[in-house]
Amino acid sequence: MDFYNLSSANKLRRSMLNLEHSESLNSRIKMQDATAFSRVGFRGQGVERFLAEQGLAVPSAPNQSVLSDTGLVVLRLSKTEFWILDTDNAQHELIAALELASKGLSQVYRLYCQHSHAFFLIAGKEISNLFAKICGVDLSESAFAVNSIAQTSVARTNAIVVRQERNDEAFFLLLSDLASSQYLWDAIVDAATEFA
Repeated sequence: MDFYNLSSANKLRRSMLNLEHSESLNSRIKMQDATAFSRVGFRGQGVERFLAEQGLAVPSAPNQSVLSDTGLVVLRLSKTEFWILDTDNAQHELIAALELASKGLSQVYRLYCQHSHAFFLIAGKEISNLFAKICGVDLSESAFAVNSIAQTSVARTNAIVVRQERNDEAFFLLLSDLASSQYLWDAIVDAATEFA
């Protein structure tokens, strides 16, 4: 076998979290572990063109993102690095097809963010205030617009934070090293207790 799609076994994925708390932490903060949801990354000079040819909207600048109607988010982390995330756990076939379509392309290299990063979805009226407690970067709406990406530290853990909006409701995507997922989850749960 000369090619194996590591992300193809979506039914076998498991989160490393031991969830003792409800996904809905309280009425003002909601958090979901999306670590097992499909995602893929690509790096290289040819990635922007490749994604556009696949029919995906591509952010025009680094540290920006685009959310499609299907729940797919394209992150542009640098000039040549892109991650594609499924926020609804409904686009596995599309992401698997992207991986296969990238095989053998010049200047398009796959990144295995599916296997390296935990992925949390956080929503609620107090998310900006929550992040003010655990992140030194101002993630309030006035400083951190919809579609923005911050590559920063959250609860002393390297993280990627993305602000998105759907149906006029803001939510954050949080990606961080998989080995720190339990620590980070617990830190967010602890910080959220203030907003109960």
